[in-house]
Amino acid sequence: MTDTAIRTRPLAPLAVILASLAGIGLLFGMFLGGSSYVTPEQGIPDPGPIVGWGLPLAKLLVVVGGTLTIGFLTSAAFLLPSADKRTVTHAGRRDIKIAGWSSTLWAAAAVMAIVFGNATVVGESLLPSLEPDLFFTFAFEPTIHKAYAFSALLALVVAVGCLFTVRTGATVVLLAIAAIALPVPSIASHSSTVGDHSLALTAGAIHGIAAALWVGSLVAVSRHIWRMDPGAENAVKRFSPLAMWCVIALLVSGAANTYTRLEQPSDLLGTGYGLLIVIKVALIAALLLFANRARRLALAEPTPRRGPLLRWLVIEICLLAATIGIAASLTQTAFPRADVPLGSTAEQLLGFPFPPPPDLQTVTLGWYPDIFFLLLGLALLVLYWMGALKLRRNGVPWQWGRTAAWTLGVLVLLWATSSGIAGYAQVSVEWHMVQHMTIGMLVPVLLALGMPTTLALRALPTGKASNRGPRDWLLWAIHTPLSKLATHPLVALALGTVGLYGLYFTPLFGLGMSSHVGHVLMNVHFLVAGFLFYWVVLGLDPGPRRVPPWARLILLLVYISLHGLFAVALMSLTQPLAPEWFSQVQPPWLTDALADTLNGGGIAWAFGEIPALIVTVVVAVQWARSDERTARRLDRQSDRDNDAELRAYNKRLASLAARSDSAE
Repeated sequence: MTDTAIRTRPLAPLAVILASLAGIGLLFGMFLGGSSYVTPEQGIPDPGPIVGWGLPLAKLLVVVGGTLTIGFLTSAAFLLPSADKRTVTHAGRRDIKIAGWSSTLWAAAAVMAIVFGNATVVGESLLPSLEPDLFFTFAFEPTIHKAYAFSALLALVVAVGCLFTVRTGATVVLLAIAAIALPVPSIASHSSTVGDHSLALTAGAIHGIAAALWVGSLVAVSRHIWRMDPGAENAVKRFSPLAMWCVIALLVSGAANTYTRLEQPSDLLGTGYGLLIVIKVALIAALLLFANRARRLALAEPTPRRGPLLRWLVIEICLLAATIGIAASLTQTAFPRADVPLGSTAEQLLGFPFPPPPDLQTVTLGWYPDIFFLLLGLALLVLYWMGALKLRRNGVPWQWGRTAAWTLGVLVLLWATSSGIAGYAQVSVEWHMVQHMTIGMLVPVLLALGMPTTLALRALPTGKASNRGPRDWLLWAIHTPLSKLATHPLVALALGTVGLYGLYFTPLFGLGMSSHVGHVLMNVHFLVAGFLFYWVVLGLDPGPRRVPPWARLILLLVYISLHGLFAVALMSLTQPLAPEWFSQVQPPWLTDALADTLNGGGIAWAFGEIPALIVTVVVAVQWARSDERTARRLDRQSDRDNDAELRAYNKRLASLAARSDSAE
C-alpha cells in the first residue's frame, strides 16, 4: 500500500469501533448501576425510557466532546512541532479545526443534558417537559443544569475561537478555557453532605482533566500516526511522559473520589457503583500493563515504525473507549454513601458541625482542610524549592531570604485556608475578615518578596529550534495583552480596592459564601488580586512595564486610603453583613450579628494596614536607593567626560544671556 493510500484511508471504521466500545461500556454500566437516579421512593414519576437513556447518553457526549477538544488543542499547542515559536503547523491547524467541531458537539450535548435533566426533574416525558412555561420554570433551577449551561457557553467560546486561531499562544488560551469548563458539571453534582466535600470536588476536577488530557491527546496522536503526518513520531515521544503523569493523577484522584462515595470497603463488590469502580480500575491497570509496554517498545526502535505504533494505539484506544463508557455510566449511578445527617439545618448548609466557641487553640490548631489550597500550596513549595536548588547546583546565587519569604507565605496561606480559622470564617464575619486580610494582604507581600518570576526565568530551560520551552512560555505569558492589562497600576489598584466594594456590598458576598466553590473562588480572588497589586508595587520581578518608585509609592498610599474607607464603611453599617447567609448559619455562641459585622470592619482597619505600611517603607527605601544610583551614575559619567553635560548646560545659559543682551 502506498503512502498516499495510507494517508487518505478514512477514519470512519476506527470511529465506529470506538463509539461501539464506548456504547458497550455505557450499556454494561447502566445494566449494573441502573439507568436513572430517579426511583419510585422519591415520589417523582418515571419520565420514560427516552429520557432515562437519553440523559446518560447526553452526559457521555459532553465528556467525549470535552475530551476531544482538550486533546486536539493539546496536540496543536504542545505535542506537534511548531512552524515557529508563534505559529502552529498545518497539521496543528487541522487539530484546532477538529477541536472546534468537538467543542460544538460539547455545547450541543450540554444543552441536551439540560433538556433531558429537566424532564427527569418534572417527571414528564420529553415532549411535555419542553412546554415553555414548564421548561423555563424548572430547567435552570438545579445547580447541575446551571453548570451545564455555563459549560456550554464556554464550549461555544472555544468553538468560535478555533475558527480564527493559528497561534500557539491563542491555542493555549482556548485550552485553558476548555479545561475550566470540563469539570464544572462534576463539581456541581456533589452534595455538600456526602463524604468529604472539599476532597470530592478537587479530586473530581483533577480526575476529569487528567482523563481528558490522556484520552484526547491519545486520539489526536493516533490520527497523526494514521495519516503519517510530519512530526507524528515526535508527538508520540512527547505524549508518553504526559500519559504517565495523567495516569498518576487518575489513580490518586480516583482513589480519593471513591473514598468519598463509599460507606465501607465491602461496597466495592456489594453495590453496582462499586462494581463499576472495580471494572474501571481493571481497565486502567490493563492500560498500564499492556499499552504502556507497547508504547515503550515502539519508541525503543531507532526509527519508530508505523506498524508497532498502530498496535500500541489499537490496544490503548480500545481499552480507553470502554473505560469512557463505564465512566459515563458512573455519573448516572447512585453511589452507596448517603447524606450524613447533621444536628441542624444550619449545619446541613455548612456541611460540617458548628465549630466550638473560638479560643487560641481552636482557631490556630483546628483542622478544616481545603484540599484545593493544600494541593496548590504543596505545588508552590515544591516548584519553588526545585528552582532554587537548580540555581545553586548551577552556581547561580539565590538569596535564602527570598526562599524563606516564599516558604513563609505559602505556609501562612495553608494556615488561613485549612486551620481552625477556615471553619470560623464560614460562620462569622469577624473571623472571615481575619482570613481575608491574611490571604489578601499578608500572604501576597511574602510571595512577592520571594521574586518567583525572576527565579523561574533563571531556572527554566528554553525551547529548541522553533518549539517553545517552559521559559519561552513564561515570557509569552508575561507579555500577553491580558498580563499587560492585569499588571497596569490602575487595574491592579482597582482589583484590590474597588473589588472589595463590589463584593461585600452586593449580593455576591452572600452568594459566594453559600457554596464551597464560591468560597474557594473568593479566596482565590483575594490571593490573586493581592499578589498582582504588591507584585506591581514592590517591582522586584521583571514585568510588562516598569513603574518608577515615586508612582508606586503614590499607588500604595491611594490603596491604603481606599482600604481604610472600606473598613470605615463596614464599621458604619446598621445591619449585619450578608444576612442571607450568616443569619442561616449563626452558631449558638454568636449572639450579636451586628457586632460581629462591626468587629469585622475593625479588623479590616487594623490588620489590613500593617502589611501596607511595611510595603510603604520598602518602596520609600527603593526610591531613595534609586536616586542614589542615579546620582552615582551621573557622577561616573561626569568623571568620564570631564563634566561635558554641565559645560554644555553653562554654555547654553551663556548663549541665552548674550541673546538677551543683544535684544536690549
